[in-house]
Amino acid sequence: MTAQHKHRTLGLMIRGLMISCFLLVLASCASKPPVQAMAEARAAVQSVRVLYEDEKAQQHKSYQHYQSAEQSLLEATQALDEKRYDLAKRKAREAKRQARLAAKLK
Repeated sequence: MTAQHKHRTLGLMIRGLMISCFLLVLASCASKPPVQAMAEARAAVQSVRVLYEDEKAQQHKSYQHYQSAEQSLLEATQALDEKRYDLAKRKAREAKRQARLAAKLK
């Protein structure tokens, strides 16, 4: 093996190592629990839950948004328990969005 070939092989190995490190860092960033998103979703759903406690309010057309918010929050919690953090974050954001719609339309 020539010196030039060894140098080239070493360069390719270093480049491969750098790419692997980058992908590892990228994966670790994506795998953090969405604490903030979950807290915001829980607070939004809780604040709207009070609006729909009586039976009359449950007949309002915006009630379906409240139900969607509760369902999305449940799915976010399940995804969080399964360590599926990207899904948990998406579901938490959806729960928050639906809760805001329910409050706005009420």
